[in-house]
Amino acid sequence: MANNVQPTSTTPLRTAVVGYGLSGRVFHSPFLEADSNFALAAIVTSDDARRATATAEHGAARIYRSFEELEASGDPIDLVVLAGPPQTHVDLALRSLALGAAIVIDKPFVPTSAEATQLIAAALDAGRPLMVFQNRRWDGDFLTVHALIDSGRLGDVFHFESNFEHWAPETTDGWKDQLPPSAGGGVAYDIGSHLIDQALVLFGPAATISARLRSVRKGAGNDDHAEIHLAHDSGVVSRLLMSRLSHGQGPRFRVLGTAGSFISYGLDPQEPALADGAAPADPGFGSTPADGYGTLTEHSPSGTVTTRIPTMPGDYAEFYRRAAKAIRGEGPEPVDPAEALAVVAALERAIAAHELMGDAP
Repeated sequence: MANNVQPTSTTPLRTAVVGYGLSGRVFHSPFLEADSNFALAAIVTSDDARRATATAEHGAARIYRSFEELEASGDPIDLVVLAGPPQTHVDLALRSLALGAAIVIDKPFVPTSAEATQLIAAALDAGRPLMVFQNRRWDGDFLTVHALIDSGRLGDVFHFESNFEHWAPETTDGWKDQLPPSAGGGVAYDIGSHLIDQALVLFGPAATISARLRSVRKGAGNDDHAEIHLAHDSGVVSRLLMSRLSHGQGPRFRVLGTAGSFISYGLDPQEPALADGAAPADPGFGSTPADGYGTLTEHSPSGTVTTRIPTMPGDYAEFYRRAAKAIRGEGPEPVDPAEALAVVAALERAIAAHELMGDAP
């Protein structure tokens, strides 16, 4: 069993990022560098070009070609961030716990509920936090929808639509386009992990789940366009659409309630800003301009009123602020492991509800 003594000092938590593709480079490393609670001590990537980029961007970090090199180094590590393909998560998470480290696992968490249960139990046994990176809980538009629902201005919500669409007509040989859903690949696992998590946060467990998964693009090895419906125990129905082949994008959120409705367009600005080289501490980071605000329509006996609702600032950094407290034993994980398990279980049910439909010629 790993040493279960919690780091309690204010010394920065030595962190290793495993994988330096989009996730490791854009979604994790900038926030670790910007937070004084962490020291980015190591980066693991076997790709020569990514090694060169990591060296240039994070000169203080040791760059390893493999996880085995990290293990053999003997360097003390407080946190391992797993930012690689989902089929590697179980093995690397168990090995990270054996090093005595807490773990952040990017979504998709793992392909199956059995694997999720195994890792949750292993983390409890090791006395280390297991934290699944559901960062889009801190999308500005989602924070806005959450606050608006909580305010009661929509009345009783009965219908929720969440769409995450982009235009990527050419397939790649990467896991997102080729790995089967049984191993955590495809748009339902990749994007659906976020949309299902958000729906469950807002409206609670789903009694029934239906789905249609399609493979539309030539050369796609998994689903690239999917629709999932959740019938929540609370009475709300969530309609979730995720697509890699959407050139005409619909609303990001559409929420219907007995007293009004809310609709918003466009994606949270944090990812494109990070991809363009912005830093979390930059002025205005995470802010949405006024022309991107959503519209609230309220109904009452005296008439209908339409209002533009300012979008709350997005704040992915909040995940790591909470993660630092969890690692030091000062608070819960930023995402409850049981909630991460519920997302995996919902995805399993969605995949089982409808077999992959091959539409490519």
